[in-house]
Amino acid sequence: MGSSETIALAAHLHVLLRRKLGRVTDTEWMAQNADYAREVLRVARAEHDADLDQWADRFEAVMFPRELDKGAAQGGKETGAAPKPAAAASYLGRLR
Repeated sequence: MGSSETIALAAHLHVLLRRKLGRVTDTEWMAQNADYAREVLRVARAEHDADLDQWADRFEAVMFPRELDKGAAQGGKETGAAPKPAAAASYLGRLR
């Protein structure tokens, strides 16, 4: 998908996060920066909300298509939690 579709999905996720959690995100940065996008996805999924989970899945499929393909190629088995990138740690507690 093109970047406009990535931004559109990020914007929809942004609206849900703001409405449900009062969190404000930067949609353009979310569509460009993988670490920021992963942190926003983590925050969204931590709520265990069906709408947030659905839109997080859609955004992740567009933002990280190769990572999802790797998981499917391994038979969908999880190999454990991926180590958190150092840059992502700086976003903890800083999402608006």
